[in-house]
Amino acid sequence: MRYSISQNSLPGTRKLNQDRLGYAERDNAVLMVVADGLGGYQGGELAAQTLVDTMIEYFERTRQSMIKDPAAFLVLAISYAHKKINRCASAAGIKVSLPRTTCVACLVQDGYAYWGHVGDSRLYHIRDRSVISRTVDDSTLDQMYNEGLISELEYRAGQAHLLRCVGGEKRPEVNLGVETRLETGDILVLCSDGVWRAYSDRDLAKYASLESTDDSVDQLLSRAEKRFRRECDNLSALLFRWDGAPTSKDPLLGLAAPELDQRQLWRDTRKRRAEQRRQGSEPAPVEAPADEIESTIAEIESFVKDVDELLG
Repeated sequence: MRYSISQNSLPGTRKLNQDRLGYAERDNAVLMVVADGLGGYQGGELAAQTLVDTMIEYFERTRQSMIKDPAAFLVLAISYAHKKINRCASAAGIKVSLPRTTCVACLVQDGYAYWGHVGDSRLYHIRDRSVISRTVDDSTLDQMYNEGLISELEYRAGQAHLLRCVGGEKRPEVNLGVETRLETGDILVLCSDGVWRAYSDRDLAKYASLESTDDSVDQLLSRAEKRFRRECDNLSALLFRWDGAPTSKDPLLGLAAPELDQRQLWRDTRKRRAEQRRQGSEPAPVEAPADEIESTIAEIESFVKDVDELLG
């Protein structure tokens, strides 16, 4: 794979930076994650850091050379991060107002991009200096705007209310993007709301499309900081540019939106792990399963054991 990647985070005018971001690379894949710890709750930075660390560890510990069901991978990774955030909060003595975070994560594998998000951290897909798609926030305001119920003026002046987050009492449903074949020069921007609130789609695409990905990230953050001045939130952006030719490999999901029962997937995975614990056995390799979700579960079972040990 041929690509360029850059990232940076600034505290803005806040005393504490509760944003976290990171990425990990393999021969044929890269995983990128941005998390924005929620203010108003204890340990937002703990939640964001735990999410990023857990997802990257999950990615690095997956044994198979190719993740056969990227949608299930993202759902399970975020679900495990949710569980671990709550356990880490308990270990830190936080019992009220549990730590919470938003997140956006993207897996690029063999020239295809797969993404998922919870909350209002966003992914933008840019082609030829234009935004061709972006994630829709888990907020009443963004959903009303995208459904045409409010004007852009009302949208810009409105106050968003988050509907989902990672961490807390309720395990979140993950919003999944459409499997996307990357064209040469395509850009993916993952960012916290401190960045995207400063830009129209047109301006964000313009600064994200500079020749150097490092310059693009620096411009996105510095201009956002100048615009908000004394009221500047934490700012984080991770920018990925596909420099290779479009892949000739077949898509895994048919270039469609994933159809996945997330609650059942989570229940099945926990049930299988519990059975293995009772039997005292390790998961057997699965060479050619008929069910892609079963394949993904088999892939991550070795990591599930490690996570369970970490969580106690």
